[in-house]
Amino acid sequence: MGSDDGYDARGLEITDVRDEPEDDGADDEESSPNVFEDRLWQIQCKREKSITPAKIETYIGEMLTGKNPIPYGVIFAAPCDFSKKTRDAFANKMQENKVQEFYLWGKADLEDMLMQPKNDHLLYAYFGISLVIRRRSLKTQIRSILATKRKAVRYLGVVDGDSYKEVLLRDANDTHYPYSCDVANFEKNRPWKLYYFVGHYHHGIRILVRKFYAYREIDDKTGALKNWDFSEEINIAAPHDDPWNKEEKKADGVYAFWSKIGKSNQAYFEYVRFIPYERIIEIDHIGDGIAKCPHIFVVRKGGCFFEDYGDAFLRSPEHWGYFNALQAEDSKLKKNIFPEKLPEVKEESPNTTGVKEN
Repeated sequence: MGSDDGYDARGLEITDVRDEPEDDGADDEESSPNVFEDRLWQIQCKREKSITPAKIETYIGEMLTGKNPIPYGVIFAAPCDFSKKTRDAFANKMQENKVQEFYLWGKADLEDMLMQPKNDHLLYAYFGISLVIRRRSLKTQIRSILATKRKAVRYLGVVDGDSYKEVLLRDANDTHYPYSCDVANFEKNRPWKLYYFVGHYHHGIRILVRKFYAYREIDDKTGALKNWDFSEEINIAAPHDDPWNKEEKKADGVYAFWSKIGKSNQAYFEYVRFIPYERIIEIDHIGDGIAKCPHIFVVRKGGCFFEDYGDAFLRSPEHWGYFNALQAEDSKLKKNIFPEKLPEVKEESPNTTGVKEN
């Protein structure tokens, strides 16, 4: 308030300026008391978008007037970028006035200093940001992800190989398991469901969600995919022992058609989706009496266990490693191999006579 004599703050730096005693072999440390000197510092802050060389010379002239003692050091700070000419003008005025230490802090200088670990408390106090806390949080997060990955490898399958292990995915926030009758619209919004774990990817696990009987034809010369098709009549990816699956569909018709396809053209259409390790809260490898398999607790995103993307494959039923990864352009090669109406398979009447039929 009122006149500030050209500066906003003044500080005294207390330094030990005791002269070193001559080495005469005598222990005279106690006879040489410490001598302290107060170094005067003047600090000037300006809230301006730009400061020219002429303007900074004016400001320095106001600070270093004849009525004020020449300080030992000067700090001039402003949230703007100083040009080289402005910095040179500042340094020249400091040297003319025999100021021994001087600093010109612009926007970039202030930001650089705030990012230093020693000033993290200032960054947090004035801006609510702590790089130290953020680094600790990131370190904790990465450790948690790696711990989950190690559990997934130990209980589900190796990181660099294919697998086929039944797992139960469970919503980490669900409290109704295993009573499906307590969940509204359970069939369309299942908070738990049995799937097959089929492997890892670079930052999560792969889950088989769809598997259908399929047809594929490969070019003998190039090995490229010529055409393909699949039937959505029945999803054979669903585990057979799922106590919550009420679907009554049978695969007899589509299987009867598929079994008549030549062995070289038989295939499975598989659709795999992904769950990042970071969304897996815990893996219970023991399971329980209802689902005797590993239970994977997942934080669902938008009501879904999986990420928004997935991979589709045509896989050989006899050779697991022989597959075609389908791309968007492969949709042009899809043909109508499977009929819309599949043949009905009549069930044989059971023999209740106990007499063996010839």
